Amino acid sequence: MTNTHVNLKMPELIQVFCFLLFLLGSALTLIEHGIELSLWLMTVAVVLSFATTVFPWLGMRWLRLERKGWLPGKWLAFLIQIASWVTFGFAMYQRLLRNLPPFYTLIICTMLLWAVWLILFIYSRHAYLDYE
Repeated sequence: MTNTHVNLKMPELIQVFCFLLFLLGSALTLIEHGIELSLWLMTVAVVLSFATTVFPWLGMRWLRLERKGWLPGKWLAFLIQIASWVTFGFAMYQRLLRNLPPFYTLIICTMLLWAVWLILFIYSRHAYLDYE
């Protein structure tokens, strides 16, 4: 019998919170045409996600995750996460130029990339262990 209980750690919970915050901001962006509140919500989500990813490398031990799961999946998730940060940066640049159609497209791409990397990241750490 497999253990179906998933014990998420603090960095994983922070990443899920960041994703939900980004979803709220992006929905507000698409509804209200990129109002400032939505931009702030999305930016806070991306910065917090970036900090949660980078700070363990800089020595913040409480954000470190133990090494477990499927390593190629974690690296693929990390590459997709970087791609989501890049598309978000381009989206904000388009918003700064007041070029809204590419801004909306890039925000949707960022949202999809973020969803894919988060699912892959959590799957690689937890669900893959059941098949080993």
